Amino acid sequence: MTLSLVINTFNQPDYLNRVLNAVSQQRVPPDEVLLADDGSANETKTLFDQWRTAQRFRCEHVWQEHRGFRRARILNQAIALARGDYLIFLDGDTIPHPLFIADHLALACQSQFVQGHRALIERKAAAGFGLHEFGRDRLDALRQFQLHGLKHAYRWPWPLRHVRRDYRGVRGCNLAIWRSDLVRVNGYNEAFAGWGREDSELAVRLMNSGVRRLDVRGWALCYHLWHLPVSRDELPVNDELLAKAIREKSVRCEQGLDRHRAISD
Repeated sequence: MTLSLVINTFNQPDYLNRVLNAVSQQRVPPDEVLLADDGSANETKTLFDQWRTAQRFRCEHVWQEHRGFRRARILNQAIALARGDYLIFLDGDTIPHPLFIADHLALACQSQFVQGHRALIERKAAAGFGLHEFGRDRLDALRQFQLHGLKHAYRWPWPLRHVRRDYRGVRGCNLAIWRSDLVRVNGYNEAFAGWGREDSELAVRLMNSGVRRLDVRGWALCYHLWHLPVSRDELPVNDELLAKAIREKSVRCEQGLDRHRAISD
């Protein structure tokens, strides 16, 4: 089994630098990293190019022109270029625990996708979280009352695994899916423009196709860094797209992964 780590970003080079450093410090490295870049300025490319020269695994910068929030589209482009059997999705403002990849590998099971969880690092602590030794940064955030979601902040001796049949709480900042399952449902739905619900709609189609949702707590931890909220102007439209997938029991989207490569799997 080979593993691809897909990190999405847009103009957050400071946070991305910390995420990439945390990837370098993983106890078990990925087989490749694909940076899904929704149109960042050159600073992001320069940062990523410098980082990847020191890595022993394949690294690819996948970029598209920024024309509004088009996360679904850039993720499909990264998926199309991925070589791994199993894909882990991580946001470019979310620091992975040192055992993040090792845990996801241990949790992987055929006919399931894994939803991990995140702790929240508030504004004051986010200024320095990820710049020092991991345990020190986490303790500093805790002491400042800047760490929220304690049940997701510390790794448990064993994970709590629960199969869920709903889509609530699905977040692409900590998600792992078999490539073959992504191909079956045609990846992300590129009809989604603007923030919100593209991960939930993907989860709905995966579950409609027979892939179970495995909700995991205590392992595969990550830490989301505070940032200003993005516009949610398109959320009502995206809510309707999600409702349509549920109502019609959709499995495959029309505007999806097959736009970016010929799929023969």
